Parts: sequence; structure tokens; C-alpha cells
Amino acid sequence: MMGLWMILFILMIVTAHSPVEGKIYTQCEAARQLAIARISRSFISNWVCLMKYESRMDTHLVTGPKRGSSYSYGILQINSAEWCTRGHRGGKCNKRCEDYLSDDIQEDIVCAKKIFDQHGFKAWDGWVKNCKNKPLPNLAHCFRQKRMATKIETDSVMIG
Repeated sequence: MMGLWMILFILMIVTAHSPVEGKIYTQCEAARQLAIARISRSFISNWVCLMKYESRMDTHLVTGPKRGSSYSYGILQINSAEWCTRGHRGGKCNKRCEDYLSDDIQEDIVCAKKIFDQHGFKAWDGWVKNCKNKPLPNLAHCFRQKRMATKIETDSVMIG
């Protein structure tokens, strides 16, 4: 009987500490989040490409260890060596690294803008290898659909 309780206890601990799957953003969802964060439309394709190759658009991705035992967090792979601190607020973005594992990516974008302001897109290897001087995602349809849906709703209100 004691062995059964021990097995159940271990299973409970493993289940409680298992990684939770994060949201996998579509390119259009990511583009809209970037627009909400006031990223210039002329750069949105670069940012979406970066997200695609850095994290596969996964908000809960943690990679590492990297140089100096650092880890990178979230959809924008914000690194703990300089930008955030594991377990408590810190780094140049003054955030816990784990805060970047949320499905709400607005805080990630705020920090990524700071990284971009200091280093440009070259701060992300995924962008350098896969996006720089390469065809970027065409996201025009992501914004056109929303305008069309709004127009259809407006038209139906006027007709009705």
C-alpha cells in the first residue's frame, strides 16, 4: 500500500511540474499584436519572420543553456544574460524571464523593442539566418481581412 501512495505522489509531482503548452500564434495573430504595440507596418513582416524562426511562434518556448548559462524565453526569445532575470525582476527590461512565457505577448514586444533599439534585428540569430535579405512573409491579407469584416458588418447594419 505504501508503494502505491509513493507512485501516486511522484505522478502528482511530475504532472504539476510538467511544462504547459503555450499558444502557437498564427502569422496574422502575431502581426495584429505587433500593430497593437505600434510597431511600424513597414517592420511587421521582419518581426513575424523573427518570431517564426526564433520560437516557431510558441509563447512558452524556453531554450538554453546558451552562452554564459543563459536561457531565452517566449515568442521573441528574450535572453536572460542581459534583458531579464530568472525568478525575479531584473535585466534591462526589468522583468522576470518567466513573464515572457505568457500567451499575451505585449510585454515581450516592449522588451524586444528595447533590444531592437540597441542592436537592431541582428540581435536574433533566427532573423539573421532566415529573414535578412530573404523574402519576408506577406501579411497584407492579415489587415485587409479585418477591414473587410468591419465593412461587411457596417454594410449589414445599414441594410438591416
